[in-house]
Amino acid sequence: MNDIEEKITDIGHEIFKGYGVDDITAQILSILNFESNEISMEELAQRTGYSLASISLKIKNIEQFWSIKRIYKPGSRKTYLYMEKNLLDAFAIQIRNGFGTELDIAKTKITPLIEEYRENATTQEQKTKLHTYENYLSEVNKFEELIHYIYDQIDRLKKNQV
Repeated sequence: MNDIEEKITDIGHEIFKGYGVDDITAQILSILNFESNEISMEELAQRTGYSLASISLKIKNIEQFWSIKRIYKPGSRKTYLYMEKNLLDAFAIQIRNGFGTELDIAKTKITPLIEEYRENATTQEQKTKLHTYENYLSEVNKFEELIHYIYDQIDRLKKNQV
C-alpha cells in the first residue's frame, strides 16, 4: 500500500505544481491533501526533506489561501496541520480568500478615488487613465457576479452530494 500512497502523493505534487506553486509548496500541499488526519510540522519536514523553518515559512504563506488549519493539542508543543478535504469547500475558500480581498479593496477604496479622478480629469491623458480605471472597476463588478454564481453552484452541488 505504501507504494500506491507514494504514487498518489507524487501525482498530487504534479497537480499542485499546475497551480504555479514552487516545488516545496506543491509537496506540502500534496501531503496535506492526501493525509487523512492532521500531521505535525515536524513530520511534514521529515517527509519532504526540508527544514522545519522552511515548512513553517511556507505554511504561513499558503495556509489561508489553501484552507490549511493549524491545530494545537493540549500537552503537546507541536503544531499540527490539516487541509480541508472537501474540494467544493476548499475551492470556495480559495476564491473567497484569493479574490474576495481584491474585490473588497477595489470596491471600497478604488471606487471613491475613481469618482474623484473623474471630476478632475481634464487632459486627454487623464481621461485615458480614467477609462483604464473604470474598465478595471467594471471587470471587478463582473468578476464579483461570477464569484456569486460559483458560490451558488457550489451550494447546489453540495446539496446534491450523497
